[in-house]
Amino acid sequence: MRILVWQWGRFGTGARYAFEMARALNDECGSETLLSLAEGAELLQNPTLRSAVDLPLHSYASTQEFVRRSIFIGSVLKPILAKLSANPPDAAIVTMMGYWDIFLVRHLRRMGVPVVVMLHDAENHPGDRFHVMVGLQRRLIAMSEGIITLSGFVARQLASRLSLAGKVQATIPLVAFSYAELDLPPAPLPDASTARPLRLLMTGRLKRYKGLRLLADALQLIGAAPPLSVRVVGAVQDRSEIAALAALPNVELDLGWKSDRDLLAHLDWADIAVLPYVEASQSGIAPMSFKRGRPVIATPVGGLPEQVRHGETGLLT
Repeated sequence: MRILVWQWGRFGTGARYAFEMARALNDECGSETLLSLAEGAELLQNPTLRSAVDLPLHSYASTQEFVRRSIFIGSVLKPILAKLSANPPDAAIVTMMGYWDIFLVRHLRRMGVPVVVMLHDAENHPGDRFHVMVGLQRRLIAMSEGIITLSGFVARQLASRLSLAGKVQATIPLVAFSYAELDLPPAPLPDASTARPLRLLMTGRLKRYKGLRLLADALQLIGAAPPLSVRVVGAVQDRSEIAALAALPNVELDLGWKSDRDLLAHLDWADIAVLPYVEASQSGIAPMSFKRGRPVIATPVGGLPEQVRHGETGLLT
């Protein structure tokens, strides 16, 4: 079976998810995959991965370029469409939706290629600004033959909001990526010594719904006993959300976009990963933490109870 897998984001886990899915379909399922990623994807800064991309797309690096290239989207997609028309895939999967996906899906439908959409969220998270994406998502769902969600929570949200009759549906939990090209050493075991503070890590995209203020309140309640060393790492959406954490003496901030290697290094430093979210569809940090042998403390919201087994792989509190 020949499967097109695409995701045209430049940053975040979307391109990584598409890359890992294409590799798994090849290696584990024996499928032939066509992988399409944006040429500027952060993932492709690693030259060893460039050869894995069959259909690179020159997307955009600024708002002005996005507007200009969107006006001429037919020309932007023409090289990819020509190759697909010459040898159409049997199916196509978009692993994380973006603004231009609908244009490709329209062409795939004309070719008779069934499309599966992977949905990470059913609604915008609190504080998310791009409300237009919800409308695009609804349109993409209507045009697709199948839907894959990453948690039962998101599947139930969708079912309560939309009619999905006739759609093939599946829930495939988010798992840890392999990061095979990073050639990582085995994860070091956490230091069981009581001679140093317990190390807690909060990392990822630090958006409002991630519970930055909740974490600050919890740390203030805990006080100095037991002694804690806390790192908060990642790109922050609103710096006012981080102010209370910045004022705490045992909190170290490392703000800004981090590479996969940097995030994994921070996880190896930590004893425990914390997810104090006030809302969540699921978390990419949870499986990454488990992969590096770190338990997770999380709030029991959204899809997090599906990922963290209370008392086994972490705590829900």
